[in-house]
Amino acid sequence: AKSLLIVGAGPGIARAVSTLLASKGYTTITLLARRASQLALEREALLSLHPHLNLQIHTFPVDITDVPALTSALAAADAAAGGPPSLVFFNAARVMPSKLFAHPAEEIEFDFKVTVLALYAVAGRYLPGMAERGGAGGERPGFIVTSSALPGEPEPELFALSLTKAAQKNLVRSLWLVYGGPGRGVHVGVVNVAGAVDGEGRSPAMVARRLWEWYEAGEGEFEVVV
Repeated sequence: AKSLLIVGAGPGIARAVSTLLASKGYTTITLLARRASQLALEREALLSLHPHLNLQIHTFPVDITDVPALTSALAAADAAAGGPPSLVFFNAARVMPSKLFAHPAEEIEFDFKVTVLALYAVAGRYLPGMAERGGAGGERPGFIVTSSALPGEPEPELFALSLTKAAQKNLVRSLWLVYGGPGRGVHVGVVNVAGAVDGEGRSPAMVARRLWEWYEAGEGEFEVVV
């Protein structure tokens, strides 16, 4: 059975991705988020949308800025799921206004821990093994990260998020150069959500569909823009 790990579970894009992938055969789903209450909502939403799929859903509340706690949660997640995930979707971010020179340096450091250091820890745990397994079992493993237009077009009122997302995209590009790309064993890359997500033009469901089409095509492209 195919398995999915989502770091940064929540009601928007992450829920749409887990809902769609459940219908594509990812019936073991592990969700990580800061709050247990949010994880309970996500679990109920998935079960209610797919009552007949016999989903195995595991939830782990964790502060991903605490790397030892994150590492322990991932170990527990792998044990519960019966092994490492087939697909990792890293969706964690802190979206909040940040004004130049009024935003404390400590807050920027915290954002880096969420956006970059936690990703580095998750990637280090799973990507080498994914590369070794490659397409065994007929399914190319995946490591996908939510991105945006901010790395190339920073917004001064969101400068902290802009700079941490830029660093994150740079890290994923390095991972892609080693583990992803055409002919390599893992689908590594970013989903560039290049604008506001709403219920119309750029809905969470649309983002999930585009992610799946890009992943299923398996051409090794680094980025899909939605």
